[in-house]
Amino acid sequence: MNTTRIHKKSLDIKNRIQKLENRNLILDDSKMLYDFLKKKTTYYHLTSYRFLLDNYDKTMDNYNNHRSNELIALYELDKELSFLFFNEIRTIEQSLRAHIANLCHENDGVTFKLDETNKTVILEENYCKNDNRIKFIADTNFNKNISKQLFNDIYKMKEDPAIKHHLNDYQKIIPLWVIINYVSFGTLVRLIECFTTAKLNEFMKGKSYKKATSAFDPCRTYLKAIQMLRNKISHHSNILGKKSPYHVKGYSYSIYFIGYYGISAWASFLLNDSNTSIRLKKEIKNIIRKINRTYNTTFDFTIFMCKNIK
Repeated sequence: MNTTRIHKKSLDIKNRIQKLENRNLILDDSKMLYDFLKKKTTYYHLTSYRFLLDNYDKTMDNYNNHRSNELIALYELDKELSFLFFNEIRTIEQSLRAHIANLCHENDGVTFKLDETNKTVILEENYCKNDNRIKFIADTNFNKNISKQLFNDIYKMKEDPAIKHHLNDYQKIIPLWVIINYVSFGTLVRLIECFTTAKLNEFMKGKSYKKATSAFDPCRTYLKAIQMLRNKISHHSNILGKKSPYHVKGYSYSIYFIGYYGISAWASFLLNDSNTSIRLKKEIKNIIRKINRTYNTTFDFTIFMCKNIK
């Protein structure tokens, strides 16, 4: 007889809460926990924060007398941090667009043509003002890594007045300084990586894009980390305590922590705002203090950094 279970049966909220009690989670307020699971988030989202609790036994799935308010506090902390960081990322994103637009000098020729038949974008013009033999974008890299994604981003916006104007009046040829306003953050990062060495050096003002020389230098790793954090926030993922796949000087950090360094580095570079790291750290600590007061918890800055990263 085959006893393999096809799937786990769903439990109602009361039974889920009872399951948590059986695993030695102390209920501060069972009604509040019930309402939280009914109206605010799912059981699996909330309980995913258990790995950040000091005495949680992963092997036995035992909460060892941690409190339900600690889980709720971690959920709220994650939410507050995501609000804070999303605003910071929006500023970085818009500044990146502005810097790329300003990188297009008056006599630079950087235009793209939409090829609807093959669902791709063709580089129509691609040269720099001082020497038309010097390219703005590396053709091979562009065609291999971004041309189809760029088409998708632009085609979705074909009814926007600016895009429609170029499609109808300019034979579907759109300049770079227009296109950058309509692409996703991920496409924006990939576009930067398609710049020729000459243009990338101009964009980075002599700094190395591939590798940071100090903790708060802008670089590719930080930009990719910001992109990842933005995507996680946009998809309402639980981020707190999760490990970033990106490393700095060989060390692993949480998604939030490397995002904090990335935002600080790029804000300093793009906006000449060297105070971002200090300001952000203060705001993070204020959020943690507020959550602790509300839920009678004792979390500190290490919960944000890389404590128990998974």
